[in-house]
Amino acid sequence: MPVTIGPSKLIAQLILKGTLAAGGSSSKNIAANFYYQRIVGGVASDKAALSAAFLAGPYAAMLAAFNQAWSLGTSNIRFLDDALDPTVTTALAGAGAIATDRMPSYNAIFMLLQTGVRGKRFRGSKHFAAGNEADTTGDILSGAGLGRWQAVQTAILAPLVDGVGVTWNPCIVSFSLSQVKTNPTSVTWNPITAVILDLTVGTMRKRKVKTVI
Repeated sequence: MPVTIGPSKLIAQLILKGTLAAGGSSSKNIAANFYYQRIVGGVASDKAALSAAFLAGPYAAMLAAFNQAWSLGTSNIRFLDDALDPTVTTALAGAGAIATDRMPSYNAIFMLLQTGVRGKRFRGSKHFAAGNEADTTGDILSGAGLGRWQAVQTAILAPLVDGVGVTWNPCIVSFSLSQVKTNPTSVTWNPITAVILDLTVGTMRKRKVKTVI
């Protein structure tokens, strides 16, 4: 099980934030966490370069699959293995590409993230809102929508090569086994070995709001 001791700037946390229009003047804030471990590169780690590589890779694939109701937001990057490392924030451009009716905000496309180690502390998941009604047959992803979400699946698993020549591997961080509040830190991580796309659209109960008549 790989463990890094900081501050070494080898483990990056990227928080993707966006806005999902909910109808009328209201909107919902949506966020997703991604983790990357530096594996190749002789120069210093560069958060702006990593952010640009993420936006050109996974984020571009997400925009191609998201409904047009997704817009705005930021990417926020910090190094987990340096407790004093400041966050670098980059404004996002563009909106979701699909101009059809979107799914309810409590519906989500689900992906399971697996590593080579068994146990719930060594796997993760992603729940993506901003899906499209036209991309499903019943509750099942189908047609062009399935192809777009498979492209997201592939992009999440792929290593990122940033503009300064550093390669970053997607990973799972086990926070219950890590200490990231003070230096020296200890970060327990494992590389992601598989991303499994669930063809059935899921429900996030915490986002579901009761309607009273």
